[in-house]
Amino acid sequence: MQGKRFRGTSRSMSDYFIKAGYEHGGENLTLEKHPGDYWSPSRIWLNRFDQIAVYRHAAHVIQTQGYTTALDVGCGVGWKTMHVLAPAACVTGVDQESVVTRLRQHYPKGNFVAVNLEQADDSGLGRFDLALTANVIEHMANPDRLLDFLRQHVRKNGRVIVGTPERDLRRGRSNNRPTKAYNIREWNREELARYLDDRGFEIETHDIVPGFRFGGSWKMLRERWRLLRKRVPLRYIQCVTCRVRSSAVA
Repeated sequence: MQGKRFRGTSRSMSDYFIKAGYEHGGENLTLEKHPGDYWSPSRIWLNRFDQIAVYRHAAHVIQTQGYTTALDVGCGVGWKTMHVLAPAACVTGVDQESVVTRLRQHYPKGNFVAVNLEQADDSGLGRFDLALTANVIEHMANPDRLLDFLRQHVRKNGRVIVGTPERDLRRGRSNNRPTKAYNIREWNREELARYLDDRGFEIETHDIVPGFRFGGSWKMLRERWRLLRKRVPLRYIQCVTCRVRSSAVA
């Protein structure tokens, strides 16, 4: 996606380029006060299938660009980190302390770092060829901190990939507030493009990909039927591949 840059305004700095009248949520409820507060058994199971197309796209970019290192920011339960990204590159997963503790037990050969993405970055991770964040930005009280983290940890000429629902496709054009308790805000395609561009990211591709890998699981077939009844399309996830403008590199 090429074209002129969008310039921020006082309103766009606070609403992140989301349409006027949209009611943003408040606290990031994915941050666990106790292990399991957010990552329930059902959510852990579902995470294996959610936004897997974004991870496969990231693996493809790694292979075609000849990259060797990747950072999975908000890696969750780590299944996609280890089974999709790790075969393509040396990967590091980042998530909150309670999640990383479980990941280190479940994947002792993996590399995981605990970071609270809502706070200033003190991880000392260095820079990677590719930084991926999927199913994260919509949960952030301050998504600018997430974008700052991505900028700080991607190498010059590296790529950043962002995966998040397309609000109009997932919720309908009339939607004016989050319909999931854990989502603080959602962007449509134009809004996300404007927001990323304003924050120093040059978009190369901006695709709409499937939300889930349904496979042959009866649980996932039931989930697909539930979405069909709600007239939710199979493809409703934005998968955005960007470079960081040199002027925006920390």
